[in-house]
Amino acid sequence: MFEAVLKAAVDPIIVIDGAGVMLNANPATTDLFGYSNAELLGQNVSMLMPEPYRSEHDSYLERYLATGERHIIGIGREVAAERADGSVFPIALAVSQVDLPGEPPRFTGIIHDITDRVDAAARLQDANERLEQRVQQRTDELRVSLAELSRSNRDLEQFAYIASHDLRAPLRNVKQGVGLLDHHLQTTLGEGFDDEANELRQLIDQALGRMTDLINGLLEYSRVNQTGELETEPVDLTEVATGVVEALVHEIEDAGATVEVEDLPVVDGNRTQLRQLLSNLIQNALRYRKPSTPSRIELSGARGDDNWVISVQDNGIGVAADQHERIFDLFRRGHDGYGGVGIGLAICQRIVERHDGDIWIESEPDEGAVFRFSLPDANLRADA
Repeated sequence: MFEAVLKAAVDPIIVIDGAGVMLNANPATTDLFGYSNAELLGQNVSMLMPEPYRSEHDSYLERYLATGERHIIGIGREVAAERADGSVFPIALAVSQVDLPGEPPRFTGIIHDITDRVDAAARLQDANERLEQRVQQRTDELRVSLAELSRSNRDLEQFAYIASHDLRAPLRNVKQGVGLLDHHLQTTLGEGFDDEANELRQLIDQALGRMTDLINGLLEYSRVNQTGELETEPVDLTEVATGVVEALVHEIEDAGATVEVEDLPVVDGNRTQLRQLLSNLIQNALRYRKPSTPSRIELSGARGDDNWVISVQDNGIGVAADQHERIFDLFRRGHDGYGGVGIGLAICQRIVERHDGDIWIESEPDEGAVFRFSLPDANLRADA
C-alpha cells in the first residue's frame, strides 16, 4: 500500500534516514529533479539542494535528533531545490518523522514545485510596481497641471485687474472724445448732424457699449472662475430671487414681462454668486423673448435625490437642440441679433459648478426654454 501511494502521488515524496540518506523516492521525484531512481537512493538528500542549504542540511538534522529543535521538520517552509542540470527552483517542503517500533527514525519529505506561484507573485509584484510608477507619474503630471492652473488663475486675476483699469480707461477716453467731437462739430457747423452722421454716431455708441459689456462680462467671469474654497452659508433663494426681480424692475417693465417667483428652498451656497446666477438667467429670458408675445418668466424649485433643482422657465424664442450643450460655452450665443456678448450663461455654469451642481437647458425653437440647475440642500450639508 505504501508503494502504491508513492507511485500514485503527483508530488515528489522522499524517505530518508537519520543521516539524511535517501531510502525511497517516488517517480514524481525523478521526473521533477531529472535523476534516475538509482542515482538517488543511497545518496544524501542534500544533493537536491543548492548552497548554502546543501552544506547546512546535515547539521539541521543532527541538531534536531539531539535537541528536538525544529528547522523544517513538522513545520514546513518554502526553500530552494536544485535539479540534476543545476537549475534552481522554489519548492514548498513538508517533512514529518516516522517512528516504528525497534526501528531508527525515518523522515518523509513531500515536495511541491511552486515555480508557477512564485512567478505569478513576481509578475504581480512587477505589475504593482509599474502601477505605482504610473500612479506616481500621473500624480506628478497632475501636480504640474495644478501648478499650471494656479498660474493660469493668477494670469486671469491679472487680466481682471487690467480689464477693470487699463481697458476701461481708454474706452472712457474714446467716449468722452466722441462727445467733445459732437460738441465741436455742432458748434462749428451751427446745425445738427445729417442722417448719415447720426447713423455713424449710433454705430460708435453701439460698439463702445458692446466693448464695455464685453469687458464687464469677462471681469465677472474671472471673478467667479477663481479657485480656492467657496464661502457658503444657508441662502433663502426666495429672498434672493425677490431681490433680483426688484433690481431688474425697469428692464422687466420695458420688456412688458412678468416674473413669478414660487417658494424656493434654502440652499447651501454663496449669496453673492447665487444672486448673480438668478439675475443672469432672468436677463437671458428677457433678452430672448418673442416680440409679439408678452414675456412670462417663472422661477420654481423641486426636490432632487440629495439636492434641490431650481428651474427658470420662459415662453421666449427657445433654443435648438443642437445648441443645448454649447450654449454654456464662453462667447456662445443662442441667437444673433438679440444683443449680449455670450458670457452670461458661461458665468452661470461656472457658478453652479463651484456649488457642486449641474446646469442644463430644456428647450425647442418657438417653445420657450427651461434652465434647470442643482444646488446642495443646506440641511443635508449641515448634517454632513
